[in-house]
Amino acid sequence: MTEPELPPPLRAWQLPGQWLREEKFWRDIGTRVLAGVLTAAIVYLGALVLGYLHTPELGAGLALLLGLAGSAVLLLVAIVLVSRMPARRRSGRPVALRLVVAVLLVLGAVSLAAAVIADALRP
Repeated sequence: MTEPELPPPLRAWQLPGQWLREEKFWRDIGTRVLAGVLTAAIVYLGALVLGYLHTPELGAGLALLLGLAGSAVLLLVAIVLVSRMPARRRSGRPVALRLVVAVLLVLGAVSLAAAVIADALRP
């Protein structure tokens, strides 16, 4: 039996070069940066909502952005529900509940968008 060949030993100054070539190193850095950004955003939003930061313009802009994003998410979910209805109908599964939920989601999205826009236009 032959022994498996071991890679040549690396010197200390060669380690950073080897790290930069490894995909796992970059994946780990990307994961940690994303986790840090998400944590900072959550802490910032929490401080803004709880009133630790006193910037009314920023709070109003954030509320507008979150409201419109929530409305867009509700509309996207409704679109996905409706787009899969023909396949469900062909397979013989019921679609009435899916249609009712989609209509309620659209109504919720429209009312949320209207409320956010009305709040933004209020003097």
